[in-house]
Amino acid sequence: MGEQADYFREGKADFTVWRPSNGTWYGTDGSTKSLKRQWGIDGDQPMIGDFDGDGKTDIAIWRPSTGTWWVILSKTNKVLTQQWGEDGDIPVPGDYDGDGKTDFAVWRPSTGTWWVILSSTGEVVEKQWGQSGDIPVAGDYDGDGQTDFAVWRPSDGSWYILESTGKIVQQQWGQSGDIPVPGDYDGDRKTDIAVWRPSNGTWYVIRSTNGKTIEKQWGIEGDVPVARDYDGDGKTDFATWRPFDGTWYVIQSSTGKTISQQWGLSTDIAVNEPVGQ
Repeated sequence: MGEQADYFREGKADFTVWRPSNGTWYGTDGSTKSLKRQWGIDGDQPMIGDFDGDGKTDIAIWRPSTGTWWVILSKTNKVLTQQWGEDGDIPVPGDYDGDGKTDFAVWRPSTGTWWVILSSTGEVVEKQWGQSGDIPVAGDYDGDGQTDFAVWRPSDGSWYILESTGKIVQQQWGQSGDIPVPGDYDGDRKTDIAVWRPSNGTWYVIRSTNGKTIEKQWGIEGDVPVARDYDGDGKTDFATWRPFDGTWYVIQSSTGKTISQQWGLSTDIAVNEPVGQ
């Protein structure tokens, strides 16, 4: 399924933005709970992950200028810092060892190399997978509970996935200009290959359960895709955030109902947007 923005441990994603101008996080579950926390400075990148394994998303940033991660652990409210990566890297946090905790990880475009610190052992994993110009699309494509190394190549729309079992999967899906939006759209606990096309606001998904494709128009050019599980049914929902007016638009997979939530300003960063964009 990948990392989820669940700051209240309700089993569903929250609407969350990070404001670079003041380094403040603003979140809501769309009902009664809200979040406001200053963490980070302009130039940082907000990260999604459960670094302490308590089932609750931690507030975290990665600082490109120093390659340092700063995490507030929700279990203890203690601060965890880790220097990992360098300016120019792309942060790709995920559970690469399957222990229920998010690992510190970056992908280096210049060499196509992944660098991961496994939270279970502290072991460092280095893996060359991908090349300059690719976009990292880490996810659990084989459903074994471990994040797999994966990249999407805009030049030819090809996905290259190295499953944790060692199996290599290559799939052409998408075209230059698309945004990769991998997620578990069919609820089988496997990440599905998917892209969103800004030019027509259409989602294109390959269901891992049966290989059938889904095509859904949702969003307009200028939106930011923020596909997560907002209704807690175990399936990724089609969702976009519109910077123009700070509104989230979601199709709930459980009911087909559409919801909108105004949350954030045009200068904010939607925390739920895809890594690598």
